[in-house]
Amino acid sequence: MKFQKQAKIILNNCLNVNKKDRVLIVTDKKRREIGEAIKKEAEKITNIVDLILIPIPEVSGTEPSKQVAKQMLDYSIVIAPTTMSITHTNASINAAKKGAKVATLPGINEKIMKQSMLADYNKIEEFTKKVYSKVKSAKNISIQTPSGTVLVFSVKGRKWSLDTGKIRGVGNLPGGEVFIAPLEGTTNGRMVIDQFKNDKEVFAQKRTVITIKNGNAVNVSDKKCKIAKLFNKIKNGTNIAEFGIGTNYKAKLIGNILQDEKAVGTCHIAFGSNFSMGGKIKTDMHIDTILRSPTIVIDGKVIIKKGKLV
Repeated sequence: MKFQKQAKIILNNCLNVNKKDRVLIVTDKKRREIGEAIKKEAEKITNIVDLILIPIPEVSGTEPSKQVAKQMLDYSIVIAPTTMSITHTNASINAAKKGAKVATLPGINEKIMKQSMLADYNKIEEFTKKVYSKVKSAKNISIQTPSGTVLVFSVKGRKWSLDTGKIRGVGNLPGGEVFIAPLEGTTNGRMVIDQFKNDKEVFAQKRTVITIKNGNAVNVSDKKCKIAKLFNKIKNGTNIAEFGIGTNYKAKLIGNILQDEKAVGTCHIAFGSNFSMGGKIKTDMHIDTILRSPTIVIDGKVIIKKGKLV
């Protein structure tokens, strides 16, 4: 069966599903094949496995319907291979608060299933913890990239999250990143886009410049690009929501945010909602842009130089 090996990794290695678990697959028409593959393998472990289809919203971070959010509360395992992300939503957070493990796979496709989803998650966990040891006490962070990005921000008092692929609470699959919500109002500088797309959906072309002031995007050099339109349309969409560092050695840059943000040698900045990771902003948008070969300085000390851990 297609994706059988990957489904087993998701259920056994990442979620540790057992016969007592109640499993819910939340998917949509574009990702149904993957959802059905996971469902079939889950049925070999437990008798309670359900699959529901949800509409595809305009942007990632949009809340699912109240009915779906309520259904998610009735299961101990929620797996969401969807086109748009429900990671940073109340629905996922509330399910996790009730005790569920929630694995979100936004934008998952066949290429990702055959690449980073087949990683050794023990190896990823080890490297993720190594990166975390370098950043855990951070207060002030600066980022520079060869393409011209220069950003500074504070994370003082904020808590880092480790996405090792071994799900506790809410987590992404494929896993592989450490991330944090910068303090609102502290990010300043400019971002020169290396890659800001998700499959066929292009948010901004390469070399587009986004000016950041006091924690928000205040100018986009290309006024007609999709991210500029979303900034104008969605309240608090301009907020600098997340800073993350990729730690999945199997992840290659393919133009899909789910995998690209996990790639070793990259970092990412997200716009919009950050309440799910300890921030103060809740909005119906959370979109990441990838920065290649960054040099990252923590409190005056270089910890990553041109994408490589020092």
